[in-house]
Amino acid sequence: MEPEVVPGWFWEVLDTARPSLSALESWLEAQPRDVLETYAVAYLEAAESLIDFSEGVTVDGEVWSEDSTEDLCVWVVGQGRAFWRSTIEGSWDLSDAAQAYLRRPSSLMGEVTWWDGQVRRPEHTGYASPATLVHGVYRTRFGQDLYERLTAG
Repeated sequence: MEPEVVPGWFWEVLDTARPSLSALESWLEAQPRDVLETYAVAYLEAAESLIDFSEGVTVDGEVWSEDSTEDLCVWVVGQGRAFWRSTIEGSWDLSDAAQAYLRRPSSLMGEVTWWDGQVRRPEHTGYASPATLVHGVYRTRFGQDLYERLTAG
């Protein structure tokens, strides 16, 4: 079941922009502060809905660290609503998604669209993923750290 905190427009943005980070960058640059904040929260909520990161996902008999599990979940969200929903609904599990994430032979490779990693603005280069780009755009536009802003509440 799709968490209610993930608005439909969030998925539309990801699914429309993918695989072009510069298209996502343009969209983010045109949005007001509250939309950027909502996008960042929705991204994290969607990733957290897949698994408790601290549990780790088991891949090839090994339990991944919390950070690696988070990275995988963030990647799953970046694959868009259909890929994420198939994981949520159990059509495949995170260990299957991990094989595709690692670019190993996998039955899911046909479901994967790799983001191109290209941003227009040099100051966004260190944020070249659909999950982190919002942080670079927020910093550029508002001169604030988005993570600090969201956790200050």
